[in-house]
Amino acid sequence: MSARLSPLQVPHFAHQPGAPDDCQAGGESPDHLYLKWCLLTSAQEAGADAADEVEGPDGAWRADVLASDPGGRWRFALEAQLSRITPSDIQDRSDRMLGDGVPSVWFCYRRAPWLGVVPSVRVGEVAKTAVVVEGLARFDDGQWVKADQMTLTEFLRRVFDRQMVAYSPERRTEGLVLDVLWVDERCLRAEADYQETVESARAWAEAERRRKEEDLRLLDSRQRQEDCLLESRLYEEEEAAGPSWRLTDAEERRLRLQQITRRMVRRVLAVVERKHRAAGMPLPHLGEAGEDTAGWASDALQTRGFRAHHVGRTLGDDRYAGGVPLMGEAAHPVAVIDPDPARAGSRVLAACVLVFTTWELRTRFLAEAPPPPWDVADQYVTLTLDFNPPPPVAVTVPVSVPLHVSIPQQPTASARTAAPCICTTPRLHAVFPEGSEAVEPCEEATPASAFLIARCELCGGRYDGPWRRIPAGLAGR
Repeated sequence: MSARLSPLQVPHFAHQPGAPDDCQAGGESPDHLYLKWCLLTSAQEAGADAADEVEGPDGAWRADVLASDPGGRWRFALEAQLSRITPSDIQDRSDRMLGDGVPSVWFCYRRAPWLGVVPSVRVGEVAKTAVVVEGLARFDDGQWVKADQMTLTEFLRRVFDRQMVAYSPERRTEGLVLDVLWVDERCLRAEADYQETVESARAWAEAERRRKEEDLRLLDSRQRQEDCLLESRLYEEEEAAGPSWRLTDAEERRLRLQQITRRMVRRVLAVVERKHRAAGMPLPHLGEAGEDTAGWASDALQTRGFRAHHVGRTLGDDRYAGGVPLMGEAAHPVAVIDPDPARAGSRVLAACVLVFTTWELRTRFLAEAPPPPWDVADQYVTLTLDFNPPPPVAVTVPVSVPLHVSIPQQPTASARTAAPCICTTPRLHAVFPEGSEAVEPCEEATPASAFLIARCELCGGRYDGPWRRIPAGLAGR
């Protein structure tokens, strides 16, 4: 049989003159004959020498259409399979052809169980032109997706030129259900480049994870060393004190709590300080007014058992909520002066004593600040330097606007260390936030006498005993 065109230009196969009556193509369906004719003509248009019904060596197989290179470099068996066949049978037929050096490509009109088991595609017809409608794929954005349709002639030309190969991809979209697909050679190179990029990113992420784990291990090791040194120092101090080391239960609880707090604060400061140093954040300078406030607060803290040696220079740190930090031993924060409630919530702030210059600031902070972290403290520890709270008034100052507080000028260090008063009937006065006022001795200590200094107008000495304000009705007597 041979492919021909009728006078009406209808493609068909016809017997050669003198062909026997038992022709092997006599039992083929019209659809099968038409598909063979499409394969034969498309292979010839793609530049191959094509012939139909070509037998293999010793008659082991017969190709519907055998396409070969004019130079003899390659051969392809183009098989039109429309009848029922199991996937295992079609695999055996492909293996027999491939064993003789002839790879095969299978074609069908409808979805068949063997489609995608062997190198195969499904064809259709668009505008009287045979096109490949299923079995093509392309690589896009890290996965294989369905490729656009192409004419049968173009498909065969790319297969003959080795521009398209049969491939079984791993990462694919849900629409690609066939196992073996035909892909472009350039898409294979794109997938290889993508895999190399993914592997490089995975290796970098693994190295970064190991580096962070090593940093945390070193940080924990240094922290354990510091804890051991702290425990050793505390033990040496107790041993040096000898039998005179006697503490009440309240003092012992306070010292142990301070030890635990400093240990926790040191961990937080180690992490935050490293981040600030890496970011290159500037450290602002504390002005004279802040120094005066810090000195006044340090004296008040000393009466409560806390020692502040100097003022912290990290005033812009969010850990202190915009307040002035006071540092104790080994530069550990002990107290913070006038923190902003809108910026509160840090673990460091919850572990310090909060010193407020007025009752208004303390009331506002306790009303607006979030509660401290549950694992640090149940509530904030506060201390107020103003001992005359005014009548309650509504605070209308926005949170974002800083409050300007007038702080009374206290006697200098030299005045605080002056000789005590020795008068039998002293005439006393003290400096309050609203000015200097006359005061009188009393039997019990008052909040004002615990934090402010009273001096005698007769001898100029410091009065160390308890005193109180003179009531308004008796001030002139």
